[in-house]
Amino acid sequence: MKSKIYILFLILWGCSLKVDTNFDSSKETKLPNDIRWVTNSNEYKILCEQTYKNAWNNLSEELKKASNQSAIIMDLDETILDNSDYQVGLTEKNESYNPESWSVWVNLEEAKLVPGAKTFIDSVRTTETKLIFLSNRMAKNELPTMNNMIALDIYEEDDIFLLRIDKPDKKYVRRSEVLNGTGRFKEIGPMKVLAYFGDARHDFPDPDDYYSFGQNMYMFPNPMYGKW
Repeated sequence: MKSKIYILFLILWGCSLKVDTNFDSSKETKLPNDIRWVTNSNEYKILCEQTYKNAWNNLSEELKKASNQSAIIMDLDETILDNSDYQVGLTEKNESYNPESWSVWVNLEEAKLVPGAKTFIDSVRTTETKLIFLSNRMAKNELPTMNNMIALDIYEEDDIFLLRIDKPDKKYVRRSEVLNGTGRFKEIGPMKVLAYFGDARHDFPDPDDYYSFGQNMYMFPNPMYGKW
């Protein structure tokens, strides 16, 4: 009798250990902290808005005096355009970044605005300063990028886009063309760059007596991806 009770106990105990393998599709995917911080935190929003506000306060007087041969160079992704939804999608699919899925995302034209970006860009529009969008988005995706920016009301026809043609077309190559009036800037002529904005170190030249972070180079937080 005791052995029968013991066997029954083992059977019941074993059943209690069975893992529920049914997937509840109504449950949201748990996002990693880096993506959750960008998408949900007040701190991210405040930092971005603070950076743009400080930039305008520091630069506004110089921008108001600038000629149309003066420019600000701005990165796009995670500086102006918020692509956190792309990162959320990768997490939900248990995938990592790849050029194909990134191109599909860009062509959806669904990026949002980084907090503070539109207010700053609208302020720059009141001056003669040109905006140069220097991004590692591929040049073949220039039109959907423009369409996305039109939908966000941050595009004007005289904006200059320097997207990446191929692998050797590094950002420093394009910055040199802007400063020296060569390559794609041969007809435009050399531009005086008053400030740089980006979310990665390669978005900026080396600091010197004129350029320095917090004065005319502004870095935005991006914990989701980068070369660290």
